[in-house]
Parts: sequence; C-alpha cells; structure tokens
Amino acid sequence: MADEQQLAQLAEGSDDEIAEKIHAAGTQEVLDGIFEGMPERFQPEKASGVDAQVQWLVSDAGEEHPYAVTVGNGTCTTERTRAESPRVTLSTDVVSFAKLMTGKAQGPQLYMAGKLKIQGDLMLAQRMTTFFEPLPT
Repeated sequence: MADEQQLAQLAEGSDDEIAEKIHAAGTQEVLDGIFEGMPERFQPEKASGVDAQVQWLVSDAGEEHPYAVTVGNGTCTTERTRAESPRVTLSTDVVSFAKLMTGKAQGPQLYMAGKLKIQGDLMLAQRMTTFFEPLPT
C-alpha cells in the first residue's frame, strides 16, 4: 500500500494523468490508503460536539466504492462499507476525490461544478472539510 506522500503525488497533473496514475496503482488500494489515513489526520478539536456517520461514494469507471466515516467522542473511524443511516452522503469521482483529499480542490468548487453531490446535512458536509489535515504534498 502507498504511503500518504505517494498518495498525494497521485493527485499531480491533469485529470487524465491523475486517473491514469490511480488506475496504475489500483483504485481500491488508493482509496483504502486515503481512508485508512483519515483517523491519523483527524483533528478532534475541530469536530467538537459532532456525532455522525458520513457516507462517501467514490465512483470510477462505472464502479462505486462506498466508505463510511464515523466521527464521535473525539474519534474518527473509517470502513469500506455502506453506512446504515448517514447524516450526509458525499458522491464524487475518484479524480475529484483525490484532489479534494490533497487540498488541490475545495469542496465548494467541486460542488458548484457538479463534481461533488451532497445529500443530507449540508452544514455537516461544509464543516467536515475542517476535520482533517490534507494529505502532505
């Protein structure tokens, strides 16, 4: 599995170049690496008072990769699964997701461009962007 530095390097270049690098590394492996690193990048002081499950649906070449992120009591856990009752569901493509996680794209700009879809608690989705440090570049 790639370390965070290698994951961040995947988000360099044009959208086509990013997609090519992610596919070469293995989409599932890249996504697993990003989600597995989230608890380490989690900033509990920014998520004070939040107790929620967030569903990420990351699509790539017609395949959907579901991940549940649970935030509560100053902790964050991630799991490759569908959440039972998420407070918010975020859907995006793998390239936009990689750019979002590395700070190369912002959630609002992806949302406005139609590359990030949000269902549920919009305020939580907006606040979530502060819960995690971006991947190191």
